[in-house]
Amino acid sequence: MGAGPTAVYALDALQRQGLPYRVTLLEAGGQPGQGIPFNAQHNGAHLLANIAGFELPAVGETLNAWAMRQTPQRQAALGLAGMAHDERAFFPRMALGAYYADQLAQAMAPDAGPCIVTLHCHAEVHDIVARPDGVRVLWTQSDAPGAERHAADFDAVIVASGYGKPDVGERLAGATARDSKGRQVAVLGSSLSAIDAAVELAVRHGQFHEAADGTLQYAMERPFSVTFLSRNGLLPEADFWVPEQATPLRHCTPRALASAVRGEEGDLDRAFALFARELAQADPAYAAAMALDTADADSFADRHFARRMAADPFAHARANLAQARASHAQARPSPWRHAILRMHEAFATIVPALAPGDLARFVRGLKRVFVDNYAAVPHLSVERLLALHDAGVLTVQRIASGQSVTRAPDAGGKAGCWAIAGAGSVGHFDDVIDARGQAPLGLEDFPFPTLRLHLCAQALAQDRDWHEGLAPAQGHVLDPEDPALARIHVLSLPFLLHRHPFIQGLTESAAMARACVAALGRRARAASPSSGSAREDIHAALDWLDRTEPIYLGRDVLMVARGERDEQAPPTT
Repeated sequence: MGAGPTAVYALDALQRQGLPYRVTLLEAGGQPGQGIPFNAQHNGAHLLANIAGFELPAVGETLNAWAMRQTPQRQAALGLAGMAHDERAFFPRMALGAYYADQLAQAMAPDAGPCIVTLHCHAEVHDIVARPDGVRVLWTQSDAPGAERHAADFDAVIVASGYGKPDVGERLAGATARDSKGRQVAVLGSSLSAIDAAVELAVRHGQFHEAADGTLQYAMERPFSVTFLSRNGLLPEADFWVPEQATPLRHCTPRALASAVRGEEGDLDRAFALFARELAQADPAYAAAMALDTADADSFADRHFARRMAADPFAHARANLAQARASHAQARPSPWRHAILRMHEAFATIVPALAPGDLARFVRGLKRVFVDNYAAVPHLSVERLLALHDAGVLTVQRIASGQSVTRAPDAGGKAGCWAIAGAGSVGHFDDVIDARGQAPLGLEDFPFPTLRLHLCAQALAQDRDWHEGLAPAQGHVLDPEDPALARIHVLSLPFLLHRHPFIQGLTESAAMARACVAALGRRARAASPSSGSAREDIHAALDWLDRTEPIYLGRDVLMVARGERDEQAPPTT
């Protein structure tokens, strides 16, 4: 399900595995391979991805190899002119979408491998029924006359539908800005998605150009203004140089962290001790400035951001950009930044196992540091923000915890302008764009009613909170102990974010897809007829499913038994 980048990595891995699968791709949109964040319909060449070519996991070929073999005309259309060869360049989002579309076409070719692949575009999946003997998928072919409904049975299903709800954050920030009619626009958030929105508005109201001194400037042709509304009032920092082969960690390794985690409250404190030890050795000056020896897992984030929050965000951005450029020119990483970057990957291995209290503390503290550090943006993005600010277009406003952005009715009772409500209210806006990105979703938001019913019932029996989403097992299998759920692999980001907060990226998409396919291969090779009570359980489950019928009530499903009727007994329901 889904034919975006995650599905492209999965199909490539299936072809390379060498087993003769029959693969069906069900894509809700009409541009397979691209994925919504990189879709040409949602992105122009001015909206940049924040992953360099050398960081992007290759499918059939590397991103730069693909870019260099494109014609000059196509390179120009995709915004790649003059940088296709540069492995550290940040390409436009739409260029990455074109890359994945081409790789999908190659992976589907008859000579790509042993798999036989069928693609259905405009296929809107509306239910998944997991059974011990297979998985039934029901979908509608929305571009067919009368919107044909289909049902098919599969041995396994990979849910790679990406970002879940189609109206959230990052993937629509730029497209929403494109449709904005306001002259005074507020953008919720200040990260890469917010930059997309600001740049989209900027190219509609004027143009960027390089001045005689080499700096980027902005010329406004039609009046407008943009305000980033942020809880912390911070701008993202510029991409800093990192080596292609990272130096191994010495103290905060996955093995050491695993030893520190005992499945109880307090694990985070033991993990932080390893974090602090690694950071102090990597950059003693930074450790001294943070008074790291007296910090803990709860206070470190505030210390880390304190100096930056006290400064003017654009003054800090200007200084940080100069540091980042020097880092690239000297091919030398910032020691503390590089250490934190490497440690977030190690921490990702233990976050799913943290106790609820420790997990909440992690989200409030260390997670903010990790996310800010790895979400560094292209230098051109920072230059554009500075140019917009220098032109009097862009400001950043901090929103206090007691404030909110609400829409007020105008004098005629209709929806009026937006305003910041609460203590110290300041600012009124014609339009508001939500650029806060994808938020974690719980089981109650899972879009497939029969499978949702299955998962919610299981969570209820295990006394798990529905709002926590999913925590799949190895290979992203929903539940290897359940003969039905063992057939379903979920790679859909929103439902994994609660326990896997670092999976929002193409590197993680590739890793998830490949782990999923490896698990499928193990299952295929180990497949054997069921025996004993397991076979009886499967037959009993199938018998129950054969005697029920789903009735769809909007987003919900009701399973109704089809009872047999005789002369001696009343009908059963």
